[in-house]
Amino acid sequence: MTATHAAAAESDAEARSILERAAAASFPPLHAVHHLLSVGVCVRCIFRMFGAFSHACSCASLTVPFFHSFLEEHDDSAKGGSCSCLSTDGACCSICFGILLPTCHQDEGVVPFDDISRIDIITSMVSQAIQREGYQIDGFSLEISLPAVVAANERAIRLYMKEKYGSENWFKDEIFSQQTMSVKEGLRLLIVPSLEKQLGVKHGNNSFRIRLTYTHDDASLKLKRLLPNDSNRKRKAESREGNDTRRNSTYDDKQTLSETDSFIHKSLEGIQDQEFCSLFKLPPEKVSKPCHLVISFLRPAIYIGGRYLKLSRNVSQSCWIIDDERMGEASVEEIIKESVCAISRGDGYKFHAAGREDIDVRMLGSGRPFLIEVLNVRSIPSAIEIQQISDKINSSEKKHN
Repeated sequence: MTATHAAAAESDAEARSILERAAAASFPPLHAVHHLLSVGVCVRCIFRMFGAFSHACSCASLTVPFFHSFLEEHDDSAKGGSCSCLSTDGACCSICFGILLPTCHQDEGVVPFDDISRIDIITSMVSQAIQREGYQIDGFSLEISLPAVVAANERAIRLYMKEKYGSENWFKDEIFSQQTMSVKEGLRLLIVPSLEKQLGVKHGNNSFRIRLTYTHDDASLKLKRLLPNDSNRKRKAESREGNDTRRNSTYDDKQTLSETDSFIHKSLEGIQDQEFCSLFKLPPEKVSKPCHLVISFLRPAIYIGGRYLKLSRNVSQSCWIIDDERMGEASVEEIIKESVCAISRGDGYKFHAAGREDIDVRMLGSGRPFLIEVLNVRSIPSAIEIQQISDKINSSEKKHN
């Protein structure tokens, strides 16, 4: 037996052991588990809903086909039965939309990745994006944003199972309690160890933030139309806007999509289970299209302060333009910004000073206090680099008389 086959056999044995322990402990009858698969719920969401996710999240062999094979072996009602993995080729999970079992993602909305079966692919995308952007990091914190339709579909599945199995002895409301691990928590448990390995730094309360934003515009807009009062809100919005022709359809679409999830979350919180069941299909429709993933990074602004002494009558405090004609040779703001941004490589900057002076004024004394705010820096300058910036500006051969 080769090393590859031995590793695969060991992984399969681990998956089987996990399934057997789950079946003996927290799982309901296997025919109910099989039914969850048949309505499109993925393996990881099943484990998550029944409190066994932490044991299963790191097992690569715990796939839908393997799970279905296990059910056929242990449950007569599953033998010969249809399963979502067999009947809906390419389908995503009805709850997590493929987030916990990635099947297709897009990096920054540009490059498609097909046939993804491992969470490592996403962490590799994150690592490559960090290298491409040139971030220097000593740790990271992780932010995850999920579409509201994920929570809505999970609630629909819970209510569907309660409706179908609520009268059976094994069923208990606490099995589907809200205290079970969320999709967001499950993804964090899956992805953080892989990110730490890929990036070579630890996850924690760090200023460098990795943000994974999952969206599903089609499902979110469809869900929004089912919620009460949406039509009234839309009519009121149109009434307020009137005939404002300055707003184009592209802007309106983006505005609508950005507000959709917030509206859905607020609406779902105020809907009781009985009303929910009357509004939504139980179980929810199977999902054929996965969520869209956008990876972004953010670091809080850094502030570099000091004092400047303007000795030239041809240098303004900030860039000064009158009738498309520049006044003066340069500005204090531009001179400082050029050196600071060359090292920090931020997305932008803001210059603040304690007052200002006219362009034809030469300064005396210790100078005017200033502060430069640099946004989303790739590198945080050290004290030595700050001193080098000061020395470079003061010793510049380019003098402004």
